[in-house]
Amino acid sequence: MGPIVFKCLQFAVLLVFIAFISDFRKKKGMIPLIGEGWTCLLKVAYLVPFIVYGQALLIMHHVDWYDFIALGLTLLGTSLVVKAKMDLSAQHTWVGYCLTSDSHTTRGIYSYMRHPIYAGIYILVLGSLFTILPRLNFSLSLLFPAAALISVTYIMGFIIFLANKETETLLEKHGALFQQYKERVHAFLPLRKFCERN
Repeated sequence: MGPIVFKCLQFAVLLVFIAFISDFRKKKGMIPLIGEGWTCLLKVAYLVPFIVYGQALLIMHHVDWYDFIALGLTLLGTSLVVKAKMDLSAQHTWVGYCLTSDSHTTRGIYSYMRHPIYAGIYILVLGSLFTILPRLNFSLSLLFPAAALISVTYIMGFIIFLANKETETLLEKHGALFQQYKERVHAFLPLRKFCERN
């Protein structure tokens, strides 16, 4: 596969990821789980790694074996995000918020993991590193990777914190029902299958 075709594939995956991960709409019944200033900072921080990743793709002159690992991981991460958002449907909100709905989703990908969107973000970031890191010494200014590292650290920490916050909120709202789900379904890994009782 030539570098132009590979770049087009990676940019397509990245654009799909951005389109599905970004939902800035204010929905009825949406409440913040954390101070909104921290969420606004996340919205800014999340652009930096995409810019660095895009720059790394642009300077790519040939495709190496590790670039196929990058493509596989970014495709997997994006697929998780797309599937999770489709399964959540109208219940999806921007990270840092939740809806005051009386239900929670346990179908589709949510029957395998409790936080598939966050897992997808982690996998995509890991995949992008296979493209970015080998090219640091060649053309990327160190200022951009440093900014991306700070942004990614904030994003990853924010996601872990929010995953715990969401779990606490859902436990408060749904009690024993959510506790049973939590005991059967891992937060980020598809280790257990949630089977609904008849």
